[in-house]
Amino acid sequence: MTAKAQDTVTYDDRSGLSHWRVSDVLQDRQGFLWMSTWNGLNRFDGYEFRQVKSRPGDGTSIQSEVIRQITLDQDGNIICKTENGFFLFDTHTYTLHDLPASAGDTIPHNSHPTTFSDMQGNQWQVERYGVTKTVRRHHPARIVEGTERVHARAFLCDSKQRWWVGTKEDECIRIYDKANTLLGFLGSDGGLHSRQTPFGCRPYCIMQTRGGNIWIGCKPGTLLRLRERSDGSYGIDRIGEQVIYHIVEDRQGRLWLATFGEGVQCVVNPEADRPQVVRFPDSKGKVRRILLTKDGHLVCATTNGVLLGSVNQTDVGKSSFRLLQRDGNRAGSLAGNATMDVAADANGRIFIATENNGLDMADSEKTLFAPNVTFTHFNTATSSMTTDDCLALTMKADGRLWVVSTDCVMDFSPDSDQTVTYDRNFWNTESHFSEERPLLLPDGSWLFGQEQGAYVATRHNLESRGYTPPLLFTELLINGRQPALGICRHDTIVIAPDERNFSITFAALDFGNNSSIRYRCRINGAAWSHAKKERSLTFFDMPPGRYLLDVQSTDRYGRWVDNTRRLTIIVTPRWYETWWASLLGWLLSLAAVATVAGTVVYVRRLHRQRGELLEKYMALLAPEPQLIREDDRKTEGTPSLSEPDSRFMERVMQYVEQNIGNSNANIDDMASCAATSRSSLNRKLRSLVGITAAQLLIDARMQRARQMLESPDHPGISDIAYRCGYSDPRYFSRCFKQKYGVAPSDYLTAK
Repeated sequence: MTAKAQDTVTYDDRSGLSHWRVSDVLQDRQGFLWMSTWNGLNRFDGYEFRQVKSRPGDGTSIQSEVIRQITLDQDGNIICKTENGFFLFDTHTYTLHDLPASAGDTIPHNSHPTTFSDMQGNQWQVERYGVTKTVRRHHPARIVEGTERVHARAFLCDSKQRWWVGTKEDECIRIYDKANTLLGFLGSDGGLHSRQTPFGCRPYCIMQTRGGNIWIGCKPGTLLRLRERSDGSYGIDRIGEQVIYHIVEDRQGRLWLATFGEGVQCVVNPEADRPQVVRFPDSKGKVRRILLTKDGHLVCATTNGVLLGSVNQTDVGKSSFRLLQRDGNRAGSLAGNATMDVAADANGRIFIATENNGLDMADSEKTLFAPNVTFTHFNTATSSMTTDDCLALTMKADGRLWVVSTDCVMDFSPDSDQTVTYDRNFWNTESHFSEERPLLLPDGSWLFGQEQGAYVATRHNLESRGYTPPLLFTELLINGRQPALGICRHDTIVIAPDERNFSITFAALDFGNNSSIRYRCRINGAAWSHAKKERSLTFFDMPPGRYLLDVQSTDRYGRWVDNTRRLTIIVTPRWYETWWASLLGWLLSLAAVATVAGTVVYVRRLHRQRGELLEKYMALLAPEPQLIREDDRKTEGTPSLSEPDSRFMERVMQYVEQNIGNSNANIDDMASCAATSRSSLNRKLRSLVGITAAQLLIDARMQRARQMLESPDHPGISDIAYRCGYSDPRYFSRCFKQKYGVAPSDYLTAK
């Protein structure tokens, strides 16, 4: 192993400590580390230091912040010894309290320099400047001995449960038995050698046919067939000169080759002494992987899209290919043209790994071969995947997918959209993965290829969870206030109406290596957020209500652990957001609506009554000017009014009837006849019939003119104008047309 056995880190004031002089270190029952300094206490969650010291008005008489020593009492609180006394920090309420001098009897004398071992076994050493942490480095995955610093590029588990590893730099092929014991190195002579022996070319893919022959694609271009002899060695035949990246066998025993530059090729008789290779001109390009579908067709990952091959089972040479590429105008098109691998699950769904755009899924073979296929996209923006560069795929028996990325491996469930990420902490400090698919070994372990060698991860390493970091809420931050560190002790917080913009910070306490820990959150049981390294949530103008915030983290190796922490957030309402304020608002709104509706109904009724009253009085006007006695005017058709209003309207209508033909009639005379003033006349008429005195006189004249026009022996239009009080017949015609919409002459014609 080239990695160092341990790491050391020194923390001082440049790291966030409140003072570079540290006097003591301890760990509380929640898991936080506490360091006493010459400037108060410091709490450490593995990410940040937070200072605790006396504040004005805190009720204590602490005289010094220079802390010489700290210890835990029986309740888990921290007793602090200063230069001139003692005080206690209550870890339950996060408050400071005075202590009597006798408290010093409970503090053991520590010799310096102080050393401390935390719950994970990390060592802390108080130095002259700061404190140093020493961590033993551990990676659960194991490198295959002898493959250090070589690119593991080709894997195979053969019919005898032996597994093969082809590496690039040393051009070797190693063969192991099912007990993971190295059997030897395959030489260019076909023999198995106990000492490291180059094979003679760089293997890029290794596969075994159902007949037992081994086929190897190499770079530079060489296609080899290996036939096992009775003594365990192999006879090696050179079949072609192409660069082969992948080989698959169909149900008819034909071999399909993914060449890097010559497209797809088919070996139609791989058992023959001189196998025949069929080439397909419409498949030209760089092909990385080939998938044989249930119907015997081909789905190929290429550098320029997905190549779909419709295989003619009767005559392979007549098979056709078409290229499926990204369409920027369709959201459901292929996410990216640079495709790396393709796989299918038991349900017939087809998964396509893209180099930089995540994972695409087609629901079925039929869907994929349709004219306009629609993909489901899995990437960092739309799923739980932690990276969108995908190099290789392997379908697991449980329906999950191994998705190999450049620096990590994701165990991805397309059904539940859950991802477990195994990053560099799980493998090694470098972790640059190759394009080889993960291989299931006979003992249940998995083999993974890297540019730094081949790595084995056992089922125990992959599935077991060792140290589970406790997850704690570490800080509640409200603008203009001191950070509330005591949130770690609460499962419920209450947010006042003026505190609705706030942030909550959390941390999984792993003091060994937390650089790769990821977090996800959810509110009120909704879907989990995407896994990220960010450790804080900020809320803006939270509506009043009760919220359940759940936070979960991975361990240092990227595996989700059972450490979900829940915090209840109660946002109190402003007075106008309460239920009774809402009810009052609804009642006021209903009252306002009712008032408006009542007013509208009243106004409409009033207008209707005024209009009806006006029509009735106008109906009492005689067709021709004549003197009508007051007694004759009181008929059954007269509207019902109060006695004063009735007398008022009778005087007005009497003046109107007597002066319809008087061009000198005016409002002042009408007011004098009605025994009132001009303004009172207009105000009274508006309230009773809805129009002014002038309009009443005009309406009466227009009605008289219309009656005269309708008479069989009507006089001329000019005569009618004079009789209706108009000295200018043309002005009369304009007024008539404005009233009835037609000129008098047209009115006569219509009649």
